[in-house]
Amino acid sequence: MTDFDIKRTKAVIDIGTNSCRLFIANVKNGKIIDKTLKLMEITRLGQNVDKTRVLSQDAMDRTIETLKFYRKKIDEYGVKEVKVTATSATRDSKNREEFISRVKAEANLDIHCITGEEEGKLSFSGAVSEFDEKIMVFDIGGGSTEFILGDKNNIEYIESFNVGAVRVGEKFFKEKVDLLNGKIWVKETLKKLSKYKDQSFKLVGVAGTVTTHVSVLLQMEEYDTHRVHMYKLTKKEILKNLDKFLKLSLKERKKIVGLHPKRAEVIIPGTYLLLWIMEVLERDEIIVSDSDILEGMMINEQ
Repeated sequence: MTDFDIKRTKAVIDIGTNSCRLFIANVKNGKIIDKTLKLMEITRLGQNVDKTRVLSQDAMDRTIETLKFYRKKIDEYGVKEVKVTATSATRDSKNREEFISRVKAEANLDIHCITGEEEGKLSFSGAVSEFDEKIMVFDIGGGSTEFILGDKNNIEYIESFNVGAVRVGEKFFKEKVDLLNGKIWVKETLKKLSKYKDQSFKLVGVAGTVTTHVSVLLQMEEYDTHRVHMYKLTKKEILKNLDKFLKLSLKERKKIVGLHPKRAEVIIPGTYLLLWIMEVLERDEIIVSDSDILEGMMINEQ
């Protein structure tokens, strides 16, 4: 019997531009057989990275405090196999080695800073197991968005673009809202995707921007992965949520049922980005998957 065949408990951490997440589960034969714990904290590691190209001390401090808490949880569950990845904000920053060194010293965690393509492959492997047909997965992060086209057997296309909810927010929603130039910039950045618009595939969205739309629509006081996962989210429903967000101040948005208060600041630029992606691909509906990079990291044996 190989190690691969034995049931193992693993912990994986995804350090994103906007959020930091922990997932503990049991795996066997490359499959997740039961989920033990999932935690998410919005730490805004990538705050102003697009402009400054450095991770601020405050942002690093916030994220490291969360990672120290996650380390404690991992130790409480007695987990020995731990994987930690960092994505767009860390990838883009000039002082990433300082952050990686601090995380090792203060939280005893080893960070692997992954490329956009690696990020896309992990997100795709987390989502694709639910589908027998061809799909295009898109993963809206804070700093980047990955697009992956393929099926269980083959990836046909994969690319990471430096366009995310936080990046769009900082560029076009800070001093004054500049929707026109925001739309032009996003569509220009993503223009090569338009050649796929006539292909037959299901468009599958993963990560916080799309899952939040479902939790707001269904007015979830507590997030329920079973209700979110595989939800068919229409453009009409997204516009309904957007209308609600736009009518409220930031303080009022923080009180919306189903919207994490710390996501209230980026949900509007994230929603516009989601709508512009759907326009580029000429789709009026997406399938929301609650399986993403965390699940991909969990089943990946490398």
